[in-house]
Amino acid sequence: MIILSLNNLTKSFGGLVAVAGVSFEVERGDVMGLIGPNGAGKTTVFNLITGASRPDDGHIFFDGRRLERLKPHRIVHLGLARTFQTIRLFPRLSVLENVLSGAHCRMKSSIISSLLRLPAQRREEKAALGRAMAELRFVGLDGLWRAEAGSLSYGDQRRLEIARALASEPKLIVLDEPAGGMNERETLELRDLVARIRAKDITVILIEHDMSFVMEVCNKIVVMENGAVIARGSPDSVRRDQRVVEAYLGADED
Repeated sequence: MIILSLNNLTKSFGGLVAVAGVSFEVERGDVMGLIGPNGAGKTTVFNLITGASRPDDGHIFFDGRRLERLKPHRIVHLGLARTFQTIRLFPRLSVLENVLSGAHCRMKSSIISSLLRLPAQRREEKAALGRAMAELRFVGLDGLWRAEAGSLSYGDQRRLEIARALASEPKLIVLDEPAGGMNERETLELRDLVARIRAKDITVILIEHDMSFVMEVCNKIVVMENGAVIARGSPDSVRRDQRVVEAYLGADED
């Protein structure tokens, strides 16, 4: 079943065409890698999917709903969460408070019930705390729940971002260079984490420059160059595609 469909997406910034007629589909349960050289348009596609930018043309369908005119918080509420290429945490808040910020979109209490601390609000707050701690256990950070987010190691901050995204109860999670800056041990742990996210019936799309990571964790790959899709398919088929080889390594003048 198709959970995400991009149809002829186009986005320009001034005279620069960052995304040029991109189309692809993501099936429920996929771990899809979106790869390509620097400047290929990958992060722009992620920004279009998650509502950070609006396309000039084309359509985005997520779980049967059109997304291209929705604001980011509405898209999160529909079940599409993301992490960022550059870590975006609240560094002076605790690890737990950062994850609770991700759970906020599922809370329904009104301002009045929150101010009066009505029973329904207290029950909802308790459930959110339980959810946040469960996600911290899932990523292996529950022992650090009191720590300031800014005090964590780089790899732990990456995992905290993932826990915060998972706390929004997504159907699909978008990971922008999750292994960027990680050491070998952290990258191995991340591979296992992505596999466990998939086992929770959460679809994953990721941008990543570590090709060994992509080839091991993804069951499908889409390759972009100069704003356009040049290849798509299984890791093996993409690895053998001459257009992909040329995009990464260049082609002889002859």
